[in-house]
Amino acid sequence: MGRRDRDQVGAWMRKTSILWVVWLCFVTIGFAQQRNTLQHFENVSVDSARHLVAYEQRLYRNPVVGLLELSELLAPLGVNEFIPLYQGVPIARYRLGETITTTILSRKERADWVRERKFDSRRYKLDFRLQPEFIAQFGFRERPLESKTNLLLQSQLYLSRGLVLNWGVLFPIVNHLDNQSLNVRPAPTFLNQFLALDGANFMSLSAGLFYNDQYGVNVQYRHTDLTKNWSFGLESGYTGFYYFPQSGFYYESLQNLIVLADVAYRIPSRDVTIKLSGGQYMYQDRGARLDVIRQMGNVEVGFFAVKTGDGTTGGFNFAIPIPPGRIAQTNRVRLRTTEEFRWEYAYTRGYSIATRYRVGYQLDALLRQYQQHYLQNQYQ
Repeated sequence: MGRRDRDQVGAWMRKTSILWVVWLCFVTIGFAQQRNTLQHFENVSVDSARHLVAYEQRLYRNPVVGLLELSELLAPLGVNEFIPLYQGVPIARYRLGETITTTILSRKERADWVRERKFDSRRYKLDFRLQPEFIAQFGFRERPLESKTNLLLQSQLYLSRGLVLNWGVLFPIVNHLDNQSLNVRPAPTFLNQFLALDGANFMSLSAGLFYNDQYGVNVQYRHTDLTKNWSFGLESGYTGFYYFPQSGFYYESLQNLIVLADVAYRIPSRDVTIKLSGGQYMYQDRGARLDVIRQMGNVEVGFFAVKTGDGTTGGFNFAIPIPPGRIAQTNRVRLRTTEEFRWEYAYTRGYSIATRYRVGYQLDALLRQYQQHYLQNQYQ
């Protein structure tokens, strides 16, 4: 090993050691702090006359955890109806009794909500989250596993109801996958507007620098009645390649158009969703994909098969919470681990089969968490 290689290894080890020390310090501080349950929630609005509370929580991946925690906290006030918010937008109304009863909100109810409650971004914490990023594929004999690992420190700036700016800093740990330098650089930075058109129609609009080194615009629409089993959706995006070298910013012209449609059916007793999607993926690759997704409390696991013009493949994915969750917080600022780490592996190498990029969330995955039977199956 040459001197230059030894210096690079030494620099990487020092950087990794510093990150782990900082992480352990944050965890120690978090466990030493006194627990304050109400601080886990933001934009809380209690209507004691109607025994109803609206709230937003970004700490837990599973909405049931926050729902039951807040229910216990507000039990002395007789509150038994809850409206969880996402980026300040109401999802649905849930009534807790012997069962969880879900009521979708009509267009008029949403309009009344906006008129009665003025949005105030000061009701949200300056929330920082640590999110690991891991990309891997099987390599060759000299390196059986090629991977890239990063640690992202991310936050959100609430601009108006439903509209947030996602931003942050990316700290590279190791890269045995591509030629990207190990330089500290901006994390994916983009605007996202979440819209609830009525009780069963939702949209997500995004623009900026996304994950997977793609920038551009993305539009998602979904029709899903949270009390029903069938749903369908549409997604379109127009993106181009970008990356941050050691200095400056490099990008190519917009050239990747995706247009996808899907239909999904949920088996409520098993919390299993079967989803068939198809259309045009990146690089003008057209085909179809079948997903079978199982929700198991805080964890989601899925298997998929894909057939497109570029080939056939399959794989698996999962979404899990990252402990310890809250690390340190005050009334205005919070440091935590991300509520969700989502990862997917496809059994391919060297082929762009049904390739796509990630934005902050997939609309169907978000709404799946608020489905009536998923919540009820955990409440029993």
